[in-house]
Amino acid sequence: MYMPSKFMNQMISSAQIGVFCESNRNGDQVIIAKLPTSTIKAINFGAKIEFYIITTSKTPHYLALCMRIFDNESSPMDAILAQKWQNSNNIFNSSFLNTELDLVLFDETDAPTLKGKIKLKTNFRNKRVHNILNNFQFISADNYDSCNNFIDSACANLGHNYKAHPKYPIVSFKIATVLTKLKSILTIHGNEQGSTHYDLINDIDGIRQERQIYQSLCLMDNSSTTLSPLVQIGKKERELTDILTITNDSEIIAFESKSLEFNESTILKSYERITSNIIKHCNKALKQLEGVFKAIQREERVYDDKNNTLLFNGNYTFYGIVIIDEYRLSNNWDNILFTLNKISEEHHICLNILTLSEMLYTLKLCKSDIQLFVKSLEKRHRACINNNSINIQFMDGTLPNI
Repeated sequence: MYMPSKFMNQMISSAQIGVFCESNRNGDQVIIAKLPTSTIKAINFGAKIEFYIITTSKTPHYLALCMRIFDNESSPMDAILAQKWQNSNNIFNSSFLNTELDLVLFDETDAPTLKGKIKLKTNFRNKRVHNILNNFQFISADNYDSCNNFIDSACANLGHNYKAHPKYPIVSFKIATVLTKLKSILTIHGNEQGSTHYDLINDIDGIRQERQIYQSLCLMDNSSTTLSPLVQIGKKERELTDILTITNDSEIIAFESKSLEFNESTILKSYERITSNIIKHCNKALKQLEGVFKAIQREERVYDDKNNTLLFNGNYTFYGIVIIDEYRLSNNWDNILFTLNKISEEHHICLNILTLSEMLYTLKLCKSDIQLFVKSLEKRHRACINNNSINIQFMDGTLPNI
């Protein structure tokens, strides 16, 4: 498997979704994509892929790579990113075309999970791309505002509901894509607080997502995190919540992980059916978080699988988070927001719904500071209510600092 350079690892870490390229002095060339877990699984199950090379017809010539994955037949996912580079090793050129390249797919935790080979094949319709790649003077996407305008134009060109920017007229090329020799990679995460591993392709989705969240939370300072904490209610023992983080400042963050089981048949399901299932899971999870809060308020005993008591009588501030695979547009989110706000106001607690990608990216922006993360949850909750949407995304245009 191709091992990315330090610069490329920075780029992968700084993006939520994107497509990258790299070559090295040994002549190896690779296409790297950071994608949602469900999209990676769709690729493994044979979802159709289209590759786009996008630039502008006039200066400045930015360059974007896009991978369109038909993880849902009626609504494909576009992974698009304006390209940055430190040297020529990371600039996409015509040598990446019509030859077998390495392919590595990274998940939301910045871990390689699927490897294989990819071939980008040109034909007489798009052969002009060779001339453009060889003769245009491309500039690295270092200007945050300009690149956002360029990507807006690129997304409009791809058919999304974006307004094209007049300064960035788009030239794009659709390239035929062939994938072969796909193989899953065992992912192992570890640090002082805990370790976990998963096989993204073969493991049960719910268990795998819990492990992804757990290991990322273990990186946060001034806190402790427990996977599948238990609660004693009368004589009955049951799981309190999927993941529980307790900060040194007496704050509790309970996580309900709702991951749809993704298999070959999922690709054929309608967009509306998948969205409906996600929303049903969220409604159930919000009520589960309300139950977690009530159990803690009753001072039920909470402990780990080694029978160590986790909570002691005290005044804890409660935060609840529902983690989903991905956000999909629907009018039915209004009902979920109503429930979220109602429970939050009734119990004076802070509830949020985040995608796995947004959750891990927010943790990254907080740089292991658990208090920054807690404050971000409060800010996100207010933004969701004020904007009547759970699709709130935090961004930091300074990443990576190069």
